[in-house]
Amino acid sequence: MPKGTTNRKKRDIQLANEADLIALQKLQDLTSSYRETAITSSERSINDLAEYFKAATSNAKQLLPTAKRRYAIYLRKSTDSEDKQVRSIDDQRKECLVLASNTVKTVIRDEDIFEEHASAKKSGNRPIFNEMLQGFRTGKYHGLISWSPDRLSRNMKEAGEVIEMVDEETIQDLHFRTYAFENNPNGKMMLGILFATSKQYSDKLSVDVKRGNTGNISEGKYNGSLKKGYYVDEATGNFMPDDYNWKLLRKAVDMRLYEGKNNPEIAQFLLDHKFTERKFENDSPRLVKFTKKMVGDFFADPFYLGLYKYGNLLTVLTDQYNFRPLISPDEFIALNADISKDFGKTSTIKSSKPQKLDYGLLRNKVICDYCSVPMQFQHQPITKGTKKGRYVISYYCRNRVCLRHNPQEQKNRGIKLSKSIRAKYVLAGIEWHLRHLTKQSTEAYRMYINGLEQRIASDKAVIKNKLSEATQQLKENERQYAKYQTFQVDDPEEYKKHHNGKLEHHKQLIEYYEEAVADNKAELAKLNVTLPTEKEFYELTKFKVLEFLQSTDITVLDTICNEFVSNLRAGHDSTPVIELKKPYDSMVDLGKIPLGWG
Repeated sequence: MPKGTTNRKKRDIQLANEADLIALQKLQDLTSSYRETAITSSERSINDLAEYFKAATSNAKQLLPTAKRRYAIYLRKSTDSEDKQVRSIDDQRKECLVLASNTVKTVIRDEDIFEEHASAKKSGNRPIFNEMLQGFRTGKYHGLISWSPDRLSRNMKEAGEVIEMVDEETIQDLHFRTYAFENNPNGKMMLGILFATSKQYSDKLSVDVKRGNTGNISEGKYNGSLKKGYYVDEATGNFMPDDYNWKLLRKAVDMRLYEGKNNPEIAQFLLDHKFTERKFENDSPRLVKFTKKMVGDFFADPFYLGLYKYGNLLTVLTDQYNFRPLISPDEFIALNADISKDFGKTSTIKSSKPQKLDYGLLRNKVICDYCSVPMQFQHQPITKGTKKGRYVISYYCRNRVCLRHNPQEQKNRGIKLSKSIRAKYVLAGIEWHLRHLTKQSTEAYRMYINGLEQRIASDKAVIKNKLSEATQQLKENERQYAKYQTFQVDDPEEYKKHHNGKLEHHKQLIEYYEEAVADNKAELAKLNVTLPTEKEFYELTKFKVLEFLQSTDITVLDTICNEFVSNLRAGHDSTPVIELKKPYDSMVDLGKIPLGWG
């Protein structure tokens, strides 16, 4: 038998199977009558779910596109002889602002410029620098700009701290006026040298892999894990809907949510309709033997609503490119019983897992008033009485050297302290402050409008990038479609032999990008709104306060608390210090009420 005969038979069988698949697909009408309404009328947004997973995942970080990152500028000049040749603070400021405008394409708020006159030779000598780093740890800032690396540090401890924060994506972007930093092992090694440290960098292959995965995740690209119903665009690494299989999965969602089908029935449906997967568009499809567990895993994956989750890293795919979500945020919540519970919703989907509360209220914002260490969010189920099935939420101090853990010292002081504080006392303190947001401050209104304008500008930048991409791709696919159309007419045999299916492929992409162009234009139109007047700002603030007072949805409470509260100090059964965020701190009688231990 000549060489290659067996391979030809395998290819013939494979081609025959693909032909059978095409024939089967043409017989199916899988248009969803639910998806468009679900997407457009979803009460929750992808960002709501992103906030949920950030709060429910330990050390979670959301990787943002550049246009949505908030940048800080750090300026420093000391009186040491080492700084005699360094640019003045004013010169550093001007050059860093130019860098922010021209290279980073962002506008820096005055409050995000940190200026310090202190030496960086020794660690722990710069309170303003420490305040700025804390802003990165809490997620307030994402990118850092400075005139040169030696403005940030001249000592090993703080230099290593900055590099570690870059490595962990706590600092997602780093720019210098005098040095082009690259976020990779070599770049961090060079930065360490410029920091004048003696730290040795021995980044292994695993670090390179981690760095590559992080880069792909931050851009919403394929990182080695296929997603059923999507294939990978070879040129960009983006996830594209695999038309027939994407529609099959959408039908699976409809069956579960709207037709009352269970997971085994859905698995059988996908098997009967020959669900396949492939990595790239031109790869041969592979049949997937769906099981009820695989169906459950599919429903639990936030990727399908547009939220890419890899370990503790998160990115919103629809911020990165024209990703087409399969389900709406509300549908995702409804498909997952435990998450429905966290959002205060009742799900018709039963969970086989023990009921639990994953969402953490005010995580990392409740500071122990006796030791200044963040308290641990915890919850215990109520097993008896009318509130059975609900939770007692509290914050526990894990610092063993804290006064809370020292009964003898408490006795000496004549006090008795609990190691934790109930959330109801924390919320009561916040409620008091929110009820007293009664001052009408024009300065607060201006700060609010300034922040709103910056958010709208960043949203517009993201959408304009997506619109530009969609417009270019639409033109390219129209060109390719016209080319193959002419080819099919001029030489039908050659087209069928070598390019069969290309017309259908480009037709699908034309429809995909036409929809993307229309959606992006509609989103841009929504952003062209009249900003609230000062009177409307006060009314909006009052509405949010009322929502806080009336809501039992823990995610709503957390969202409102995070908008108003910077952090708070928790005593025995009260919150002696609550710091409100700008601009709200200037609208209450007292932004701080110092009654605690200090």
